[in-house]
Amino acid sequence: MIAEAQHIISFCGEAVPMNQQFVQDKLVNVIKKQVNVVNLPSLRQRANSYFPLVEKYLKAYGLHPDLKYLPIVESGFLTKAESGVGAKGIWQIMPATARGYGMQVGSGIDERENFDKATRVACQLIRDNYTGLRKMAGTVNWPLAIAAYNFGIGNILNAIKAQGNNYFTMRLNAETGLYVYKIIAVKELFEYPELYNSKFGYNIFSTTAGPKKKPKQSDLKVENDEDIIGVIEKEIEKNKDKKAPVINEEQYVLAHVEGKIKNFQDGDMVTIVLDDDLQTSNYGLSFKGYSFGVQGWIIDDRVFFKLGYDHDVTLLDLDKQKGVLLTDLLAKKE
Repeated sequence: MIAEAQHIISFCGEAVPMNQQFVQDKLVNVIKKQVNVVNLPSLRQRANSYFPLVEKYLKAYGLHPDLKYLPIVESGFLTKAESGVGAKGIWQIMPATARGYGMQVGSGIDERENFDKATRVACQLIRDNYTGLRKMAGTVNWPLAIAAYNFGIGNILNAIKAQGNNYFTMRLNAETGLYVYKIIAVKELFEYPELYNSKFGYNIFSTTAGPKKKPKQSDLKVENDEDIIGVIEKEIEKNKDKKAPVINEEQYVLAHVEGKIKNFQDGDMVTIVLDDDLQTSNYGLSFKGYSFGVQGWIIDDRVFFKLGYDHDVTLLDLDKQKGVLLTDLLAKKE
């Protein structure tokens, strides 16, 4: 097994400014709400089926793989999903946008329901938003490009001219102001469930665990405080001299499981022993031979462990896949 060091929360390869308290608070609030969205076995099944396909399209169009989480926020990967304003398909493309990219909409045909065609158009639209903002505004980043997917490139261009190019400090409409946060929250819950399962007290991806009563839609609403701009301005002033977080290159060290393991269940503890020294930016140096008890959660036949280093260190198998196969864990495979 391999520990992965020096990771921070990011979106499309760009660091999320978690050094600013209002960003932390807002993201945590959104994550709490999104737990009840991702805690649906049918959604998990659809996502796992679509992710490999979406990743291939994103790669073909030169887009970051993090964007595979966008359809979860838009539609839950339901091809026939339709919004109250007429957006449709897993990418929730509007009729006029679809026609503008050559899709047939009307007369009994709606190609927005076609996964292949809709995904191609969504990738083109995202790429066009990115290049368009760079050309017209002279500046661009992925949060802004994805905010444009939700709000329209014209509206985001106007916002940039009036407020600058930092999505996290911009005053946008309630939906767009939360849109990128929701995608980041879903990414966090899918990629780092071990950090949140222990906080919520159950496996958010288990088919049997979780809240006994599903919440109402009104309970899932995330409020975007209209007075947040005042808090933002104070935070900007307080943090004006702080440098933005830097995503460091991943580093790997060997580790192994020690002790007997029988009938592993969600929340059980195992002992991990380092076979190399582990140096982290926030937690210092842990020497070879250091052992620590960690809590694990079973998700899709793999066990994800909360190591106690937050995002700085995660556990991978020797193929660099997140978590460890349950069968390998029980067999104590290196």
